[in-house]
This record gives sequence, C-alpha cells and structure tokens, in this order.
Amino acid sequence: MKIKPLKAKDVGVPLFPLRAAGHKARKHRPVTLFDLSSHNRANEAMTFGLKMRSKGFHVFVVGEDRSGRMTATLAYLKQYTQKLPPPFDWVYLNNFSSPHRPKPFHLPNGKGYQLKQAMVDLLASIHAVLAKTFTHPHYTSQIDAMTATLETQVQEELQAVQEFARRKGLGVEETSEGFSIQLLEQPNDSKAPPYVPKDVQEIKDRLNRITTSAHLASRQLTLQVHEAKKNIAAQAIDPLFHKFRQDYDPYIKDWIDEMVEDVLTHVDDFLNEDPETQTKLPSVIEERYSVNLLINNKGMDYPEVVLEPSPTYENLFGSIKYRALAGGGLETNFTMIRPGALHRANGGILVLRAEALAQSPDVWEALKAALRDQRIRIEERHRESSLPLLDAPEPVSVPLSVQVFLIGAPTWYYSVFFHDTDFRAYFKIKAEIDPDLPATPQNISIYAQLIQQASILHTGQEIDEEAIRYLMGYSARWVGHRKKLNSKFELIADVLSEAGTLAAAPLRTSTLITLDDIKTAIRERRKRSARLEDRSHEDIESGQILIDVTGSVVGQVNGLSVLSTGDHQYGLPNRISARTYAGELGVINIERLTEMSGPIQQKGVLILDGYLNGMFAQKYPLSCGCSLTFEQNYSGVEGDSASLAELVAILSSLSGTPLRQDIAITGSINQFGDVQPVGGITHKIEGFYRTCKHRGLTGTQGVIIPKTNIDNVILRDDIV
Repeated sequence: MKIKPLKAKDVGVPLFPLRAAGHKARKHRPVTLFDLSSHNRANEAMTFGLKMRSKGFHVFVVGEDRSGRMTATLAYLKQYTQKLPPPFDWVYLNNFSSPHRPKPFHLPNGKGYQLKQAMVDLLASIHAVLAKTFTHPHYTSQIDAMTATLETQVQEELQAVQEFARRKGLGVEETSEGFSIQLLEQPNDSKAPPYVPKDVQEIKDRLNRITTSAHLASRQLTLQVHEAKKNIAAQAIDPLFHKFRQDYDPYIKDWIDEMVEDVLTHVDDFLNEDPETQTKLPSVIEERYSVNLLINNKGMDYPEVVLEPSPTYENLFGSIKYRALAGGGLETNFTMIRPGALHRANGGILVLRAEALAQSPDVWEALKAALRDQRIRIEERHRESSLPLLDAPEPVSVPLSVQVFLIGAPTWYYSVFFHDTDFRAYFKIKAEIDPDLPATPQNISIYAQLIQQASILHTGQEIDEEAIRYLMGYSARWVGHRKKLNSKFELIADVLSEAGTLAAAPLRTSTLITLDDIKTAIRERRKRSARLEDRSHEDIESGQILIDVTGSVVGQVNGLSVLSTGDHQYGLPNRISARTYAGELGVINIERLTEMSGPIQQKGVLILDGYLNGMFAQKYPLSCGCSLTFEQNYSGVEGDSASLAELVAILSSLSGTPLRQDIAITGSINQFGDVQPVGGITHKIEGFYRTCKHRGLTGTQGVIIPKTNIDNVILRDDIV
C-alpha cells in the first residue's frame, strides 16, 4: 500500500481567486441565488412552470434546508407577478331568493371597496327618501281615502242589517268577539216583536256575509296599499339608483335588479315607527343589503404572492364567524364569512411549506379537490359533529385561478408526496436545487457578490475580500469538497450576521467585516455546538475510552467514525480489534450478533468476508475463525467506512504483524480489495488529531485515507 503524505496547501481551507473570477467587474450588478449553477436547474423549471400557469401546472421546489429555497423562490415569484394583471376584488352579497346561499362576485381591484361605501350611502339615501315620502300628507291622504271607502261600505251594509233587525224587535251590536243579536225592550202598550226564528237566521247570514266581505275587502285593500307603496317607493328611489347602476351594472347588474325588487317588497322595514330611531337605518336593513368585502385589493397593481405558514382548513379555504347573543346562543350570516389564503392568492400565486401541508392529510385532500374543480368551497368542518344551525350560510363557491408552489426538502418530495398519484397529476413541475455547485470562475464571482450583498443586507456593513475568500473556503468545507461550494447560502448569512456584531463593537474604528471577524464567528459557532464532542473526548483523554496513539499492537487498529448532533458533526477514533483462531466460522461480526450494527455496517463486514474468501480460499476453504468488534461501543455503529481498518486488523492477527497505533485508518473496500472513498474525512482527521494532541504530538502520527478522498480534506487552521 502506497502512502502519499499531503502538503499543507492541500488540506487547508481553499482560498478561491476572486479577481480571476471577475469579481470586481461584477461588483455593481445585483445577483440572486438563482444565478448560481446549483439553483439554475430550479430556476429554469420554475420559469417553465410559470409559462404553463394557465394549463394548471403547479410547482414543487425541492431543496435542502438552509439552501434559500423559500427566500429565493419568494423573491423570484414576487418579481414575476409584477407582470400579471391586477387582481380582482371579491364580495359576498345576499341571495334574496335563498338567503342561506350568499353569492360571490368579482370586481376590478378597488371597486369592491367603492361598492361597500356606495352601498352604505345608497341605503342611507333610500331610508331618508322613503321616510320622507311615506310621512308626506299626500301619501297619508291617499291611504286614508282608500281606507275610508272600505269603512263606509261596511258601515252602510251594517246599518241596513241593524234597521232590518229593529223592525223585527232585535238589536245588533258589534263587540270585540264579533256581532251579538239581542231582543230590544218594548213599551208596555206595544205589541209583541214580530220576528220569527227565520228572521234571526237571516240576520246572522247577512252579518256573516258582511264579515266575509269586509275581510276580503281588507285583504284587497292591504294589497292595494302595498302596491301603491311599491309604486310610490319605486318612483321615489329610482333616481337614487341611476349613478349606482352606472358604476356597478357591468359587474352585478342582475343582483342590483334583485335588490331593487327586494327593497320595494320590504319597504316597511325601512320605516321606523319610533320617532327616536326614525333617522337611524334599521340593523336588519344594514345586514340584508350589506357588502361583505371578502378580498380588498385596492391599490394593488399586481397579484400578491401569498405564503400561508399554517395551512389549516380555515386558513386555506376561509371560515364563517359567529357572534354571541345577549341571552345566550350564537348567530351568524353572510357578512361574517372570512377569506382564506386561496381567496387572497386567487389570480396570483400561493406558496405552501410541504412539511406543514403534510401534517394535515384532510387539508391536502381538500386542496387537491379545489385544484381539480377550480373552486373554493367554505365548509364548517369543525361543526361536522355538532348540531347544524338553521340559518348558517352555505356560501356559493368562488371560482379559483391560482398557481400553487410547494416548497420542501427532498425527503418530503420523494418519501411523502411523490407516492400520491394525484400529486403527480397536479404538481407536474419539479424545481430542484442542487446541494452544492462547482467552484467555477463564474460561480465564484456570483458567490462572492452574494456574500457582499448578504453582508450589507444583514449587517449594514461591507466585508473585505480576504474575509470573502475565507468564507467561501469554509463553504467548501461544509460541503466536504475542495472544488465545490455549498448551496446552503443561509449558513453564510448566519455567519455574516454574527461577524457583523463583532465588527460593530464599540471600540472598533472600522465597521468593515474582516477575516478575523469571520474566523472568530466560526470558532464561536463551533464552541456553542460542541458540548457533546468535548464530553466524548474527555472520556478518551481521561482513559475511560481506551485509545493508543503510540506503540504497536497485533490485531488492533484505530478506526475513525463521525457522529452528528443535528447542528454539529465531529470525529472520534475507535479501537477496532480482531482475534483469529482455528475454525471454519469465518468473520464473526460481534456488533451484528448483538444487534448493535446497522445494515450498511453488516454489509461491509460481509463484503470483507467475501474478499478474504476470494483471496485465500480459491482451492481450500478457510480454516480459521475471526471475531471482530468495535471496542467499548455501547450505542451501535453504522456505515462501511471501517471495513479497510477491519481488514488490516484481521490480517495483523493472522500474521502476527503488529500495527502502529499512532496511525488511524479509514476507507471501505469492495470484494476485489479496491479501496473506496468514505464520508466525513475532515471530521475524522480532526477527531484523531485532537486525541493525539492531548497525549502529545510525536511527529509520526497521522491518518491514512483513500486517495480518492483527497479533495474532501479541508482542515481547520490549527491542524494545517
């Protein structure tokens, strides 16, 4: 095995040449994340998706956390929507024929607000005109004349019956319960009343006919009065509607016609009999003809990009509110309908976080139905298990024209949504952001300017070129490759914000962010996150975990592992030991037998066993057994990056050749003995270095890595 020592320039933070990349030439041209090649594929996909907007193509933006997938997408979409026509206003109006089914109408932006104000003024004018009209002497004299005619006719007929009754010696009196027939008192010298039972019956019949006739005439009079009221009211309010119709007939003509007819039908509702409230519009009228301005886009020149952070059903589709009554109970009407994000985004773009939507399968199903039917339905799902309210509105659905952008990590796209066939029917465009990008001159130039722009945006301070070069080098360290940059640009923004705080310290004479500020910020970030790493190394340094960094031992080698706490990765050395003996069991993986290894680690050991059998048992089976383990491993192990170290330990045990303990080794092998690259190289080297430094550096200590991992080595300055 050839071992080629690496030079310091090959393992430190790479410093990319800004001037060669044309950084100065591009300094004053604003750039975005979508100018980077890592985001370019997503940019092209979104551009195509927006072109297919009218065909119902929706977009899923796929990107790793902190890649700017949300901020960059929102900025891009806000720029795009400026080319779209202004959005409509939406209103809900009373459905006079079916009050529980209020109707939606759309108007040009700003017209909805005007309609609401115009309706208030119109109702006040109608109320005032009708109150004045129906208290005018001309109207009251008309009604009095019509009533007097009926009363005169009834009185004449009643007097004729009373006269007939008197001739028969009977009297007819009108009481609260109707008519009563009584025998009149006669003088002593008069003759007996000439009536017979037949006369009494005739009187009763004539009275019944008068009553029936009066009732029918009264009903007819009521109709005549009502019709007269309508005619008078129509003449009175018609001028009030001229200007209103000019402004709103193009949008709600049919509804205005229905409103006029309804006003004439409910004229009495406009009239307050109480003198104290006569000038105040009755609340029943205010609600009946109110304009529920659902969406007010007044002053908006183009549609809004709506981000709904919490996509519950009510937040997406809208809701119906209730108010408490004084005596208990609840009431509602169409004026209490409230919009959802789909209403606000109608005509524009709705942005949702995939992980938030995935938490509500019912909402996801409802969203698919809305996209399928192109309608927004407001349903009170929270009342499904309760008693229905008689007067609760069931709003007519609103036509939907929206493009949805789902934004999320790859796991949500590939593991959750992609398995839904309906998802693929609607979200036909995948805009995927690469996790890294090659450090080409163009990318370096754009990346450098993005750092400068982010520094000014987040800190209000500029950053010098030396600090930019180092920060880009650390971006390469994050992605684990010397010739690539990390597309998770929000990590860069975080470091800049922390460095900006240092640069703005009171005693500083310059507010320019320098290389020292960047290094300090990175060092402090690591310190805040490295508690578990420090505790793990304390166990090694105190001797509780046995690791030798000097001398030689047979069948024992230092392997390297990488651990993660979510926000921090670090490396630790592991003692791998092998004991061989006569037998036919082959390699026994103790971690596997104790169920402390993952499938990849088990696969690595089985590949190792295949290599040994292929190399040494071509003609005769191996006549040895070997127990293999990670010493002092109590939490499990995963990965195949230790298979090379395991092979070395086995060969050492078989041959009796001691292995240097000042050398750690990492790498995986295949069944042909080829060494393959592994991950976490930088952290593994730094982990072994820390252990050696504590025990004392000898000048002979080091780490053997696969040659193919050379570009993955980016070490901290103190190790270089």
